[in-house]
Amino acid sequence: MNMYCETEDVKAYSKIAYTDLGYANDTAFITFLQNLIELAQSIIDNYCRVPSGFFKIDGLSVTNEFHDYGYPWISLNYYPVLSVSKVEYNDQGYGITANWVTVTEPDYLMNLSAGQLMLVNKTPAIKEQSVRITYIAGYTATPSGIKHICIQLCTNMLHGILQRKVSPQVQVNEMVVKLVAVEAFNEELKGMLRPYVRRLVVVG
Repeated sequence: MNMYCETEDVKAYSKIAYTDLGYANDTAFITFLQNLIELAQSIIDNYCRVPSGFFKIDGLSVTNEFHDYGYPWISLNYYPVLSVSKVEYNDQGYGITANWVTVTEPDYLMNLSAGQLMLVNKTPAIKEQSVRITYIAGYTATPSGIKHICIQLCTNMLHGILQRKVSPQVQVNEMVVKLVAVEAFNEELKGMLRPYVRRLVVVG
């Protein structure tokens, strides 16, 4: 499965076996761990302000992302950028139906690592929401930092479950596991995630 970390990573790091949680076999425990990893991924994505699965292999496609025109650089919502498939600008003024003109290189420049776009010799007729771009953002492989944080978060949740002597059959979307997840996502992990937090998008 394409996840931020593997079940075997969590088992090895946490040093918790299926017998510790009362499972009859390792298969059921692995299913539980897969659900736990998905929960950890969701926590990581929400904190980093990125779409679900952003840190998976080969990134995610972002279609027709609108921006106000700015000079020199327009900052995209998500970065790094793996590839750009389309850049367009609106050449019509206020009160007129937008006409989207495709821009090709070298009429735009991209700073892929920072997710910044510059139009060259092309200026939209208006500033507001006059540039749109379709691109793939993310990573060719899950960053090692994200993988470690995912493993640590899952480990913290497992230890929290053990400490509370919670039944292992409880589903990850039930209140008790949610409570454990909140406590497990501590300030240390949040600090480790700060380099991966993306721009806050304000609409309106």
